Amino acid sequence: MPNLKDRKSAMTGSRPFFSNTILIALACVLVFLVWYGTRLLLVLEPEGNAKPIVLNTEAGDTYRLSFTHSVELTIWDEFFQVNGAHDMTMTHTEFSSFGWGFPYLSTDGKFSITKEGRFRLDMNRPYSKVPLRISEQAMQKIIHKDASYDLIALYGQGSAVTIHALRRYEYWFQQF
Repeated sequence: MPNLKDRKSAMTGSRPFFSNTILIALACVLVFLVWYGTRLLLVLEPEGNAKPIVLNTEAGDTYRLSFTHSVELTIWDEFFQVNGAHDMTMTHTEFSSFGWGFPYLSTDGKFSITKEGRFRLDMNRPYSKVPLRISEQAMQKIIHKDASYDLIALYGQGSAVTIHALRRYEYWFQQF
């Protein structure tokens, strides 16, 4: 038997299909924004009006701060792990020679020698942020994943730079 009842026209009210589709689309957009906004960033934030460097990162990622020691003139590398927002750990440092200002106490950490002949000091020191003062003599660089960022070329002599691990939404709020 055919259904001979009159159907309501689309003009008499919204159809459930369209209202449900819009709600589902809005829910999907909201879920995406929450997911995207909570991703971790490694932010190199300079003082003043200079543009920050913003790097995508995840918990467990590492980065390295490399510089030349001002007295010994040897390369020093500090290795950091991102644990979460406002939570980084300096896991260890490597350097080529003992000398002026280098760690030497057993309380500084556990010493070992790498297969390349460099000294390694395991530290596991927590940081919420890492402040730096850029110097032409030290020639600081940040190495994250496969990219290297020369801080003296980016920000110049004497600039202060702070390294933060932030959620993307925190970075957005700082910018606005």
